Amino acid sequence: MFSFVDIQLALLLSAAVLLARGQGEDDVPPGGCTLDGKVYKDKSEWKPKPCRTCFCEGGSVMCNEVICVVTPNCDYPKGECCPICPDDGTPP
Repeated sequence: MFSFVDIQLALLLSAAVLLARGQGEDDVPPGGCTLDGKVYKDKSEWKPKPCRTCFCEGGSVMCNEVICVVTPNCDYPKGECCPICPDDGTPP
């Protein structure tokens, strides 16, 4: 059976492992960024939403909203921001 000292030692070792792993901002690579709790490498690009593109540069996150031209007779595919029109000019 475990003695009180063994339990204390096990708890101490567990705490040391958790501290060694690190948490939060320490997990960000050099030049990397965090946004909404997610970590991104420097120079990476991602789309958090269909109409938004973000870029990590030197620890700073820059995001841009995509602006679409409103076009009649075009479809808005799921997951896309802007409409896609048929090539032949006929309405969908």
